[in-house]
Amino acid sequence: MATTEEQDIGLSQVTDADEHFFDYFNTKQREYVKKVLSDEIIEEYRLRPLGHHSEPLERTLAYFRRLPIDQQYALKRENDGTYRMISISGKRGVPPTYVSDETFQTLNEGYFGIFLRQIQDMMED
Repeated sequence: MATTEEQDIGLSQVTDADEHFFDYFNTKQREYVKKVLSDEIIEEYRLRPLGHHSEPLERTLAYFRRLPIDQQYALKRENDGTYRMISISGKRGVPPTYVSDETFQTLNEGYFGIFLRQIQDMMED
């Protein structure tokens, strides 16, 4: 029977392997998204941010959804009915921060703004 120390080492190796696989998968997904990203994909999302999409767009959105919470954006509705993009820290007690002064008249415009921002972030990395 394995000792507690041996069990801890085994668990650590599994965790390391999981992290390694996730990093590898994430790198491959990022490469794919950069390769397929085109004006047509961006326009498809602008026209219909919700609902069924082409496979390249679905995979792009899946990649963005898997980003850590501190690399994601959300929309906050203002008192005047417009929306502003916020960034969430992912840390308890740390409030969200506004990304810019840009406002969006509709949710769909806001979703598209977030999509463009995520593309910009990905291309800068």
